Amino acid sequence: MHRFNHPTGIICIVIVLILSASGSAIADFGPLQTTNRFPLHLLFLKPRPVRASLPSQGDLETTLALEYSNTYFDYQNSHWNALMDMEMLVADLSLVYGFTSKLALRLDLPFVSMGGGFLDGFLENFHDAIGTSNYGRENRPKNTFGYQVTKDGRLWLQADEGSMQMADITVSTQIELIKPRDNGKAVGSLLLSLKLPTGDSDRGLGSGQLDAGIYLPMRWSSGRWWFFVMPGAAFIGKPDTQGADITSRNSFSLFGGVAYDYNQTTAWLVQLNYYTSPIEETGLSELDRGALELDIGFHHRLTEGLILEFAFCEDLTLALPDFNLRLGLRWTWPS
Repeated sequence: MHRFNHPTGIICIVIVLILSASGSAIADFGPLQTTNRFPLHLLFLKPRPVRASLPSQGDLETTLALEYSNTYFDYQNSHWNALMDMEMLVADLSLVYGFTSKLALRLDLPFVSMGGGFLDGFLENFHDAIGTSNYGRENRPKNTFGYQVTKDGRLWLQADEGSMQMADITVSTQIELIKPRDNGKAVGSLLLSLKLPTGDSDRGLGSGQLDAGIYLPMRWSSGRWWFFVMPGAAFIGKPDTQGADITSRNSFSLFGGVAYDYNQTTAWLVQLNYYTSPIEETGLSELDRGALELDIGFHHRLTEGLILEFAFCEDLTLALPDFNLRLGLRWTWPS
């Protein structure tokens, strides 16, 4: 499958850096806090990797990230017609507060802007250079916007290009299950999430309904290696539409990742994030088989309490952007 070809060179570079690394172990930065930016899944609650450990009581962790993605998805059958041709900018704000030593509160606020973008020509040349398909982009004018999904000729949603607007926000409670210790290898917690219908469902910025999720972020450490896993499940509400009869499915997820301490200030990460489709079975395998994403990136401590995060996200199935870039800053306000 050509979708697996893109990250090969990047993986090789990361492996070389890891094998040549030296230095002592550093603090746990946690996984890359990436999430799938596939436009249609923007409506639903999706798994977002988080740190298994909680902030100290009274501490406030703030993360502000900018993400940029390119998506081309154009598939039809006898019932469904789905077109997503866009580039998307997301300003992602996350707040985590240590309410007690064993309980933290989290708020995730995404602000989204969709447009025609400027990368179609570059991506066409890139795909030609590496000998892979351009996924049908050549069938539409370059750098044009299109977002419409119908079922049985009735409209689910149709969006226009627009400025930055809030999508559905997520509030979460994280409860400590396995307490981190100085010589401990394992840390675990329980994450309970609720997606609120704050985004405009007609413009594809929300479902108009509540979603709820339960996740188990866990972490193990061994020397300079850190291992992350987070299984979970989301209970998805039936989305609002502009006339189409759409049902939803509960979604099950599994995240796994590994980090390596390159030195005392930098950690490299590789991770995989998968979840089953939250949409009713459509007969389009490109939607029905769920979303699997590969993330490669790093955390770098700029100063005490200030962390830089970079991630390159690549699709391994079709229900994802062709790529997503994330650049974020996380800083801690101690109590």
